[in-house]
Amino acid sequence: MGNLRAGIARAVTTPPEGIDLCGYAGRIPGNVGVHDDLQAKAIVLEDGKTRAAIVTIDLVGLNDQQVAWIRQEASDKTGIPEENILIGASHTHAGPASQTIRACGDAVEGYVGSLLRWIVEVIDAASENLRPVRFGFGSGQSTMAINRRQTRGSDIDLGENPEGAVDNEVGVWHFTDESGKPFATIFNYACHAVVMGGDNRLVSADWPGVTQRMIETQVGGQAMFLQGCCGNTNPRYRGTFEEVERAGGEVADAVIGAIPGIKLMDDAEISIASETVALPLEPPMSLEDAEKTMRDADEKLAQDIPLWEQHIQQAYHDWAEIIIARDGKGEASVPFEIQRFTLDGAHLVGLPGEVFVDYALALKKMRPNVIVSGYTNGNVGYVPAKYAFAEGGYEVDLAYKLYAEQMFKPEIEDVILSSARRLLE
Repeated sequence: MGNLRAGIARAVTTPPEGIDLCGYAGRIPGNVGVHDDLQAKAIVLEDGKTRAAIVTIDLVGLNDQQVAWIRQEASDKTGIPEENILIGASHTHAGPASQTIRACGDAVEGYVGSLLRWIVEVIDAASENLRPVRFGFGSGQSTMAINRRQTRGSDIDLGENPEGAVDNEVGVWHFTDESGKPFATIFNYACHAVVMGGDNRLVSADWPGVTQRMIETQVGGQAMFLQGCCGNTNPRYRGTFEEVERAGGEVADAVIGAIPGIKLMDDAEISIASETVALPLEPPMSLEDAEKTMRDADEKLAQDIPLWEQHIQQAYHDWAEIIIARDGKGEASVPFEIQRFTLDGAHLVGLPGEVFVDYALALKKMRPNVIVSGYTNGNVGYVPAKYAFAEGGYEVDLAYKLYAEQMFKPEIEDVILSSARRLLE
């Protein structure tokens, strides 16, 4: 065997009944049970010089403070440098509220604290279980995802756009132990984990959970999912757990079909780099507009309106209230960490948000064998492509009001791609 060693571990992170699910604005509070368990999984890698960890979690996302805490605690326990830990969320909309997204469920501090500790423990357990492995990478294809920015008249709505950008590549990193037995498979695909809609109140990992289960059953080892840049892509199949199985099965077929063609290497060198850039923000709305927004929301909240609309109007109230409390003063930018994780000739770029698929397509043109993971090391909200700002739509005009206070400027695309290019080169 060569120089590479790896360890794996996992933990069930399923929330108790009654905790809010996250991802859909205005959903009825509280989950009513569990359809399938959620998990946190880790693989720790060591090449004799560098030690690093990749973590995957069935979760809508984490904020940067939570990621920083996990990294520090895990580093203290394992000696892995904080900057060598990559944490990716699947963005399942049937998982628990974990970060503040207005109108999308309230996080329970006790559960979230336990969740963060479980993630640290999984990294620690994986670091105690290192063994020699071989590594290879490849890819398959799936058409399960479809662009969701549909034009209706002069508006952009959430729907289906068969002509819109998608990334059909399913990236696969595969590891075997010294006997040739499958040890771990990391796969990457860009598609919102939203087969189940806002009426679902059962905990579920959605389609990525099915794909992982099928890989582990049919191939063996530990399967781990890194969500792609799916900010503007959804699954073609929606609404039932039968469709969850169908969607997950299609991606599983692509992963399982790619594995026999992967050439395994005895030696693989780990290389990691990151850069935190400042994404520019538009100024906040005026105090006058904020006060009007708050008054309008309060008027509607005083009426007999459906629960989902109550949640939305409360979100608008809270959004405007923060702007008023800050006397209309805003931030010039927000930090955005771009991480490049390279294992021999395979490159993984992590981006912390609901990034449009256009970014991944651009990054893959910069260098061969690149996969791109969104919702990684944090979640700053939607990160639209430059063209989308002129078009508008939910991801541009509305979603930032649920995540933060100010809209991104269109220049963010240039900032992100320039930084990623430096890291890949």
